[in-house]
Parts: sequence; structure tokens; C-alpha cells
Amino acid sequence: MTAALACLSTLLLLLAPPAAPGTGPVSVRDFGARGDGKTNDTAAFQKALALGRRTVTVPAGVYLLGPKPLIFAPHVRLTGDGSASVLRVAKGTGVLLQLGEGSEVSRLAVEGSAGGAGGSAEPGLVQLGREACFASVERVAFRTCRRVCIATANANDLTIRDCDFRDIQQAVSLSFSRRVRVLNNTVVNAKLHGLQFWGNWKWEMKDSEDLLFQGNLVKDGGGGGIWGAGARRVILSGNTVDGATDVGLDLEWCDDSVIAGNTVRNAVNGGISLFFACKGVAITSNTVRNDAAIDGAKAAWWVRSGIWLTYPNRETYKDDRGHRDVTIVGNTIVCADGDRHAIFIGSESDNIAIHGNVLRGGDSPVGGSVVEQPLLLRSRPENVLLGGPAGKP
Repeated sequence: MTAALACLSTLLLLLAPPAAPGTGPVSVRDFGARGDGKTNDTAAFQKALALGRRTVTVPAGVYLLGPKPLIFAPHVRLTGDGSASVLRVAKGTGVLLQLGEGSEVSRLAVEGSAGGAGGSAEPGLVQLGREACFASVERVAFRTCRRVCIATANANDLTIRDCDFRDIQQAVSLSFSRRVRVLNNTVVNAKLHGLQFWGNWKWEMKDSEDLLFQGNLVKDGGGGGIWGAGARRVILSGNTVDGATDVGLDLEWCDDSVIAGNTVRNAVNGGISLFFACKGVAITSNTVRNDAAIDGAKAAWWVRSGIWLTYPNRETYKDDRGHRDVTIVGNTIVCADGDRHAIFIGSESDNIAIHGNVLRGGDSPVGGSVVEQPLLLRSRPENVLLGGPAGKP
């Protein structure tokens, strides 16, 4: 009886269809990765990522990687055991992970102190180029990185969610990208900027669109907590920025955008600001504490504002004619002691509706340019329409 059952089992195995290749997850350990923090595991990771399996796992360990970038095959997911799965960047590494179409990176830690340095225009440790559409980076922790952690260039339909960035050069830089969601990330101590987007091509083309920054926390976000230039339909919603050496939330040369429900404090020059001829922007339901320390003569008279619409800067952008079609409604602005502005509207701005704001401390002037003196500014009451059918202020 036993022999008969054994023969039947063998027959069933022979008749069964073969397992489909490349369907199950693989581990980088299967390809020789050591994870001891000393052995360079780049070759093992690259073999696993190039295989084309849907999921590549990174068990707990410290994996030394670089300086050559790891290239993802399309639709590959690299995932680990959270903070226990550490990717240690080798000396001189620029790009660590170069994502492909539909790539996913999740539940990993990146330790970047030995990597190469770089600014906002340089590729990131995690780089998403034109081929990386529909990719995502989620629940990845970045520590002591000397360049941009996640950077995009002409990549669309992306998600960056629940990542944690600490002691870094810059967390995120989105360049010439569309339909990107940056959600619920934490940034602490960014030397350059926190979260940034860029679509300004020689003041001739706005080439970023449909960007959502929501639920992010930026603590000490360098010059700009969340900011960018040259985009349409940007939404900054429900973010918290605590500390910026220039501006907290900032749109520059942007159209048809919303800044709503954010909390900003300790931004030196402006809590919320618009630069370079923004159009069609709603600034509503934000809480701004204009409380950054004033450093004597270094604090110029036209800054230190809760909400700041700048005067035209035609030296930088020759067609700058001020901001247009902006609503500033239902915000709470609290100014600390000192020479501060609650709301500052620069000269030549047109059709600016201001009403229903709660202001505590600071004045609210309109006018002003880099050549004017404070005495030439005009104070204005709350609940007004500046410009519009009656002309510019």
C-alpha cells in the first residue's frame, strides 16, 4: 500500500505543471550579500534587482553599498525589516538606488555619512529619472546624508510617504515632475532645504504640475521648509514647519495653487511667502507664529512677516509685475515682540483679497520695494480688496 501511494505521488508530480519562473520573492542573501557592514554587497544586490522578481527582501543587517549605483529592473520592490535593514553608503557614492518604472523601496534605513556631497541640482541617493514613473519610496529612514536623499528628474506619478530624514543636506528635490505626492514625512535638521520642487526653465516654461505636500513635519528645514518654483497646481496642506532660516512655506512663480491648514513658526523672513509673480493662489486656514529671533541690523525692514507677498524683482525675472488673484482668508497670525509684519503685500500686486484673518501683533502694510523706505508703506485695514477692478494699489 505504501509503495502504491509513493508511485501515485511521483506520477502526480510528473503530471503537475512546472512552477512559473520569477514569481516568488528572493533575498539578497541568496545572491551572496553578507550584511556585516564591511563586505561590499553591491554585486549581490545588483544580481537580485536585475533578476526581475517582483519582491527582493533585505533581511536585518548592515549592507555596505556603492559607489556604483544599483539599477532597478522595472516593477521590482526592494523591502526590508525597517530600521534593522541598513544600507550603508560607501565612500564617494553619489546615486545609491536608481529606480525603474513601477519600482518600490520600503522599510529600509540609509546611513549616508560616507557618501559624496551634493546640492539641490545634483542627483539624489535615491534617484528617480524619466524611466521611474509610477515608483514609490515609503517608510525609509535617512540618516547623516550629505546630499539630497530623494531626487526626481522628469519623473511622473510618484509617491514619497512616511519617510524619516534626520541630519541631512536636503530631504526631497522634485525637478520637472508631475503628479507627485509627498505625504506624512518627517524632516529634522536639513542643512540646505527640507522639501523642494523645481519647474522653472529660464523663466520661459513652468514644467512641474499637480504636486501635493500633505501632512509633513519639517523641523529646522534649512533655508526653506517646503518651497519651490515654476509649477502649476501645487497644494501645501496640513504640514508643520518649525524653523527656517529664510521662509517656512514658499511658492515662487506658481499658478493655481493652495496653501491651507498648515502650521508655521520660527521662520526668519516669512512664515508663508509668494515670490516672482504668482497667480491664482489661495492662502487659507493657516496658523503662523511670526516669532523667529530678530538679529539686529541683519533683519531687513521688508521681511519678518507672517504672510509675505514680495515686491517685484525684475533684476532676477524681468517680467515680474507682482502677484495677482490671491486670497488671504481665515488665517491666524501671531507676531512676537519687535518690528514685525503680520501680512505684507509688496507693490504692484493686483486683485488681492484679504479678510477674516485673526491677527495678533505686528502691522499689515501694503506697497514697498527694495528701494523704498518703511515710511512710504501704507497701512491697510483688515477685510479689503487690493486692486482688482479699481486698479492696482
